[in-house]
Amino acid sequence: MKRLHAILLVLTLLVSQAIFANEAETTEEGPIQVIQSTIVKLNQLTTGTYSPQMMNFLVEQEIVPLFDFDYIADEVLMVANTSFGEDEVKFFSNKLKNNIMGILLNKLAQAKTSSFRFISARPLIGGNIMVRLKVNGYSPYGIYIDLLFHQSKVKKWQIFDVVLNNDSLINYYQKMVLVKVRRYGVYGMLGRI
Repeated sequence: MKRLHAILLVLTLLVSQAIFANEAETTEEGPIQVIQSTIVKLNQLTTGTYSPQMMNFLVEQEIVPLFDFDYIADEVLMVANTSFGEDEVKFFSNKLKNNIMGILLNKLAQAKTSSFRFISARPLIGGNIMVRLKVNGYSPYGIYIDLLFHQSKVKKWQIFDVVLNNDSLINYYQKMVLVKVRRYGVYGMLGRI
């Protein structure tokens, strides 16, 4: 009888391993893999010596997909208290993408030696994750940057906010939108952001 239980236990384990292996192949990347991949991609971008064309290619292919620019645009435009059409939100999302990636490339080019080192990760309310990285090369002590990840509408883990020195990317652009809406109106703001 013990032998039969042992055989059934082994068969159960084999079947469960096969099922879990099959599920692992079909599921998307989890947050841990995305965070590790993000750090590797950022370090690859900062440690290589690339031509401007190659740098732009790497940013478009490796860095841009890490961000959920549509979510960022929705959060930023929320403060304008105006209903925007899908084309306007997409236009704004592309403007944000160009601004953020341009600033990122500019800052990386200014650093003498920069690298990103993982410090910590912690869960946030709503199933989001905050990852703290130390950026070496900008000051003798380095600076800390927080990347906030969430599962986007397409069920991918993406960055939805970046916090540097307690200043959130979304909060920064929300303040900018409010100022530009007061000064130029809603459609003037879209052209000047």
